[in-house]
Amino acid sequence: MWLKKNLYLQSIQSILDYQKNLRRKIYEHYQFPELTQIKHITVGRQVELIVYVEYFSKWERALLDYGGEHDNFKKYYPLILNIIQKHILPQKEKDYAAHIRYFHLFKPCSRQILSYSISLTVYDDNIFKHLTKGQGSSDDSLAADISRYYREQNQRGPEWVTVVSLDKTFIAIIISGVTSPFWYRYQQISPESKIFFKNAIKQLSREAIDIAFKNHNLAGTRILFSDFQWEKDAIFIVAIRDMESWEKLLSI
Repeated sequence: MWLKKNLYLQSIQSILDYQKNLRRKIYEHYQFPELTQIKHITVGRQVELIVYVEYFSKWERALLDYGGEHDNFKKYYPLILNIIQKHILPQKEKDYAAHIRYFHLFKPCSRQILSYSISLTVYDDNIFKHLTKGQGSSDDSLAADISRYYREQNQRGPEWVTVVSLDKTFIAIIISGVTSPFWYRYQQISPESKIFFKNAIKQLSREAIDIAFKNHNLAGTRILFSDFQWEKDAIFIVAIRDMESWEKLLSI
């Protein structure tokens, strides 16, 4: 009954159409230009992943070649993030009838012809399970391996680890509750100590994930994005199973 009422979640295409329409309406309302396009969207269990791309025009590429800066995605990243958090996410919670536990938009990366980023939205409930039946059979085992490595190296495991195979290309990993009381106090000493802790957590997570991938014959899988969110005490990671598919996705 819930699914019949929620037409937005009927299929990947309906989710994509909803996301594009919502973004367009909000951007028009606030007279904010659509600097990026939604290139790809995929879901799994309680996670929604969106790939955003800004393609550079010929004159913008020329400007970059001469050492100039013309990357609107990077330039307006804080404003784009603010609009998503204040206006898009609350509306999605209402329309999806589901509470958002985490959201993260990675800082954009640039190439010669484009700038790109990925967002992860994590809901409390498995609202996408009807679209991904039989997908990610080893996800829970991967999460257990990551948690085990944390405990072995840090004498303390994270509070929550989720691994979600989104499709044949992407794997999303969220590790939360990674800061012990000691580390939390240590972070407050100076900005340098905060940076040190962030880098240490990212390295520990990378090691844990690499071992988990090897244990499940996923040694060729590469981490594309990794970032630690202080206010949520959580690290967000996107891994790529197949780099060829990723490059094809980014192509014009």
